Amino acid sequence: MGQNIVTQVEYDDKIIQVKLLNVEKNSLFVGDIFKEISKKNVNIDMISQVMLEDEMRIDFTCQQTDQEKLNQALEIIKEKHPRIMIYQNRKVSKIMVEGEGMKEEVGVAANIFDIFGQCQIPLLQVTTSETSISYVIPQELTSLAVQKIKNLYQL
Repeated sequence: MGQNIVTQVEYDDKIIQVKLLNVEKNSLFVGDIFKEISKKNVNIDMISQVMLEDEMRIDFTCQQTDQEKLNQALEIIKEKHPRIMIYQNRKVSKIMVEGEGMKEEVGVAANIFDIFGQCQIPLLQVTTSETSISYVIPQELTSLAVQKIKNLYQL
């Protein structure tokens, strides 16, 4: 592996992953969901969506310290949009892989996906930018994943 491609691997095991299913494909509808969450002062981190035929699924993460405020917001959302199904998982961790060299390097995500595959680590959520990739995985596999990534990139 080239030097300085990945310069930092961190994790956070104090997160909540929320999955919203049966979300209407409508920007106003989605905006309303996140407006209710922000009204309760919950700081959302990762957001990803999957478009399905007639609906979408939205996954996001926030800190466990926001659990009470999150629950209040989700109750309001459920009242306003009863068809939404809401699932929360606190037994997850977020791994953040970062490096300026990722802008120009091909295959960083492929290498990490390969590690996860070889170690049978399920991917629960993934978000990317030019210089970082964040993964949500089962909490009990965090140490293994972090160590394997650090070994690969000699950190």
